[in-house]
Parts: sequence; structure tokens; C-alpha cells
Amino acid sequence: MDVTSGVRLITSGWAGWMRYADDGRRLIFLFLMPGDFIVPGLFEPGSCDLVTLSPLRSVDASTLHGDARTVGPQPATIIANSERYYRMLLIDQMTRLTRGCTTRSLASLLMEFHARAVRAGTSDEGRFSLPIGQRVLGRALGRSTVQINKVINQFQVSGLVKVGYDWVEILQPTELRTMAGLAHSVDRPAHLSAAIAR
Repeated sequence: MDVTSGVRLITSGWAGWMRYADDGRRLIFLFLMPGDFIVPGLFEPGSCDLVTLSPLRSVDASTLHGDARTVGPQPATIIANSERYYRMLLIDQMTRLTRGCTTRSLASLLMEFHARAVRAGTSDEGRFSLPIGQRVLGRALGRSTVQINKVINQFQVSGLVKVGYDWVEILQPTELRTMAGLAHSVDRPAHLSAAIAR
């Protein structure tokens, strides 16, 4: 995916920032969902790649990116805040990778997806699109597909989530948050939320 042609806003579909491991595995370290910006220069050129994880649609948002004197202070702040937001998500991802517990890590990732879908207005009573498979979730968490499948089945049997072909419904958000060991959530900056809501 070309990430040098200006800022874009994802309107549907998912993408992910990834690196290749020495053994050839694709390691996904940051997911992009509807409502997220694709920001050029977010990472060093050649250090990682942005890949589509499902059919993706985006719109040009490059007019929001630039000198605050030219495009206005609020649009420039929106992009700056999105870069800060992604850095915060990366810290959460590093925490998941060092936990060593698939149950807690997957619960944390699902709660992140849920919170981001709610903020982007793409969640319907706890249900949100999840157009990526268990293999991709495993790549993001450093776990096998078998481990991810086992934990998702445990979540369903416990009544925490309901899973469909390309969606997940969080049935017990408080319990899943506790299972994830989350003390707080990463909040989308107010300027970013306002821009996406328009």
C-alpha cells in the first residue's frame, strides 16, 4: 500500500502495520480500522510495511495535514493527535506481547477493538466488524492459531463474547475488561473524535 501520497481516512476495511521476522513471519504490530488515519511518515521508510487485511476504502484527508496557518489549527491538531494516539496503542501492544498469557492478551486486544469501534461510531450495541481471522490475531499477539481458537471458544462458553464470520459482539464488557487486566483505556483525543464524527 502506498503511504506516501498524503493523509487518508479509512472509511471501511482494515489495514495493519507489520514487519517481517527473521524466520519470515509477518508480525502485525498496529491495526488500522474505520475512522483511523493513514499518516505518511509515521514510521521510518523501509522499517515496516502497511498491508491491507480486508477490502479497504479510504478518502483523501491530505487537506487536514499541513501548516496550521494554511489549513487551520484544528485540522493540523487532528493529525498530530492521531500520531500520539498510535504511539499509545503501540505501548498497549508491547504490554500484550510481554504478558505471556494468551487469555489476557486477547481480551485486551478485543477490548481495544471494541473501544475504537465505539469511538468511530461503527459499533452496534457491542457488535463490531472484525474482518480478520484468528491467524492474523495470532500474528499480532505472537500466538498460534490453535491458542487463539481455544481462548475465543472459552470466551464464548463463558458468555463474554459472541463471534460470527466477520464480527464480534462483546456481551460482558466489564468482565472482559477485568480479565484483560486493564486499569484504563486509551482515549481517542477529543479533536480526533470530533473530526471523525463529522
